[in-house]
Amino acid sequence: MWLFLRKRLLMWLILAVGVPLLDWLLGKASDTIRARKGDNAVTRGLDSTRSGVRKVRGRRR
Repeated sequence: MWLFLRKRLLMWLILAVGVPLLDWLLGKASDTIRARKGDNAVTRGLDSTRSGVRKVRGRRR
């Protein structure tokens, strides 16, 4: 029983804390790189990854 609750709690923590934090970090990294070097393949890759994270998150901003 404890194992079942522990898995659910861990998944909730990942979705409630980890995914929004990852979204924020990807946005910050993309903005910083874009400010220094302009739009390039790295920033486009970060933006597409951030879009995928937002889909996992379940809502768009």
